[in-house]
Amino acid sequence: MAEPTPIGGRVRGRTAGTVGGVVLAGGRSTRMGRDKAGVPWGSTTLLGYVLHVLADAVDGPLVVVGAADRPAPTASDAAPVVRSRLVPVADPTTGGGPLQGIATGLAAAAATGADRVFLASVDLPLLHPVFVRAVLDRLRDPVEVALPVLHGHRQPLAAAYVTVLGDRATRLLAAGATRPGELFGVSTVRKLRAADLLTDAALAACDPDLDAVRGANTPAELAELAERARHRRRDDEDHS
Repeated sequence: MAEPTPIGGRVRGRTAGTVGGVVLAGGRSTRMGRDKAGVPWGSTTLLGYVLHVLADAVDGPLVVVGAADRPAPTASDAAPVVRSRLVPVADPTTGGGPLQGIATGLAAAAATGADRVFLASVDLPLLHPVFVRAVLDRLRDPVEVALPVLHGHRQPLAAAYVTVLGDRATRLLAAGATRPGELFGVSTVRKLRAADLLTDAALAACDPDLDAVRGANTPAELAELAERARHRRRDDEDHS
């Protein structure tokens, strides 16, 4: 398989290397009706927001994975300190599903020297650094994937990975795999349920419903999450 194509309070590494972030921004966004990466969110875009969250949570590179057949997502509205850490790459081929994005992102992060990452999809408008840190904190030897299992589903696109899994995922893709679950089946995975994550006092205080993993696939879902965010801000103000 071809290599990824280059386009142009933090957590630190457990031994050597650094901790990075990966954003998957190559989806078709069919139900959203436009490229999710550029959808406005507050004063920025969904891509800009997720990148700023990861920049606040980790100390390493910020990899943005785009599709093989479309222009790379840009983060022109991101702060200079965020843009200076960007590593934009594209999937080498189409049709590999989310496993392709995971493989591309992990390989690109590993090439920069990062030994583990928090990997997120671009459509997580309620993601926040406290959640990112809590998940990364549970990625300890011999665990290779710290996988939240929340709201009735595994959350592979809001999880922490060791970057050496990029090679393993690439081999699975060459054998015809497309689903993250096929990577999990040959990896050491720690499932993180709500009860486990909420032992983190900071996370329990700021996000007791663990809304951080709620994604927006449609305009209606984005509007619902915007309302959740407004309610949360009002609650925070009432208790401040």
